[in-house]
Amino acid sequence: MPPPPEGLSVQAVALRLGVPTATLRTWERRYGLAPSGRSTGGHRRYSEEDVGRLSVVVRLVGDGMSPQLAVEAVRADPHVSPVGLGSAQELISGELVSVLLAAGARGDTAVMVRHVGRVIARRGVMRAWDEVLVPLLQAAGERWRDPAFGIAGEHLVTEVITTALRGAAVRAEPRTRAGRDTDVLLATAEEEQHSLPVAALSAALAESGVASRSLGGRVPAPSMVDEVVRSRPRVAFVWASMRRADAGLLQTLQQEAAAPLLVLIGGPGWRRTLVPEPTREVVIEQVADLPRAVARIADAVRPPLVPPDVEV
Repeated sequence: MPPPPEGLSVQAVALRLGVPTATLRTWERRYGLAPSGRSTGGHRRYSEEDVGRLSVVVRLVGDGMSPQLAVEAVRADPHVSPVGLGSAQELISGELVSVLLAAGARGDTAVMVRHVGRVIARRGVMRAWDEVLVPLLQAAGERWRDPAFGIAGEHLVTEVITTALRGAAVRAEPRTRAGRDTDVLLATAEEEQHSLPVAALSAALAESGVASRSLGGRVPAPSMVDEVVRSRPRVAFVWASMRRADAGLLQTLQQEAAAPLLVLIGGPGWRRTLVPEPTREVVIEQVADLPRAVARIADAVRPPLVPPDVEV
């Protein structure tokens, strides 16, 4: 049944959203979330757009966000709809992390999947990674000894983020336009326990239009060298978070690579590693963060621009 032309009363909106009328009046008084119209008799009335914004606030509060920040999240995007979180600002990021941690503690996968998916969709992989996902992983890593969170909570956080990043990479695949998946090889150092940064790089590259292929986690160094020799990628990226990253892998790649190769190394595990001098075939560089890795790889695989007056 369509709403009356004058809009909906507070009682009708409360019934539709499943919240007390007192809650709507409190949100109007405290946060200015007021109805935008009036009836011919002068009574305040909610439009469908008003109800859409309120439904997002109700859902976010139900997920654990404070009403004030839920309202700010909605106001951050004037076009917010009931199916979108909106363009969250830095003020919202800490609250999102808190909501996700609380969901992880109670094993609420649905809430985690919903929020992680939204933040990636709205901010893009690189911003979502830096602003929300990395702080979330760090906080989860600090809480695994807490009985209220535990290893189960940490594993749930990791699994949800991994799945969301893989989904983002798959959705971006139709837009890839630079290079083949054999041009960019992504891997972790031998015995490396953390492969999420590689998943983030794969998704960010896909979002930037660059195809890549990941070898997964804990790839033995000889196997990685064999794959580089076999597939001849233009770029190989190796992540290491542990401080015992082996420089021997880099030296072996320089010795065995049969075609020009750019080796990019990222993560704290390489900070004390002596990077070999470049050879004619192999150049090795460190990249400090995700945006730099994406930019460097994109530059390496995209064809050079050809001036319009030059025949090819």
